[in-house]
Amino acid sequence: MPGPTRRAALVGLATAVTACAAEPEVPLPGPPRGRVVLLRGLANVFSTGMDELEEALRREGYDAAVHNHLDWAAQADAALALAREGRLPRPFAVVGHSLGADDGIRLAARFGQATGMMDVLVTFDPVLVRDVPRGPALVRNYFQGNDVWGGARLAAARGFTGVLENRPVRGDNHFTIDKDPTLHREVIALLGATRPADPPRRAP
Repeated sequence: MPGPTRRAALVGLATAVTACAAEPEVPLPGPPRGRVVLLRGLANVFSTGMDELEEALRREGYDAAVHNHLDWAAQADAALALAREGRLPRPFAVVGHSLGADDGIRLAARFGQATGMMDVLVTFDPVLVRDVPRGPALVRNYFQGNDVWGGARLAAARGFTGVLENRPVRGDNHFTIDKDPTLHREVIALLGATRPADPPRRAP
């Protein structure tokens, strides 16, 4: 790709990323009913369904925010800081699509193993990670097999003690599964039905 064309493509990509990040958040109707971290996939410009789900969650009263999947470690640390201060709204959930699903698994494992307070992990078509480590209490994996990007079933890694649900999805492909309004409603209903367990007590 010639230099000017490549630069133009990068500028266009950066503009798209900025546009994604600049949209104002839907105000919460009251105190947060829980906290949800949503992770986009490749280049932070795909996975626009995560933005749609964020808006729906905030209308329902959840403190939800979308992030680049590369920010998973920083988001885990931010949640850890809130938990240690006793200011983390629960249930605490992580939702990700594609590479965001892969890194969502990593985020949930890091936070859950550190606190015992990782309530829900929802993945939409993870692409590389196939095993769920100890950490999250409930994992729901939506996956499809209609294209070359097709996701797959997740398996519990050694030491995992939570509940793992694999839900095959028909009628969607890798680039539409995150935008399915039916699945969005299911995620919201799942959070509404979640009753967080008390964190384990630290030894004196």
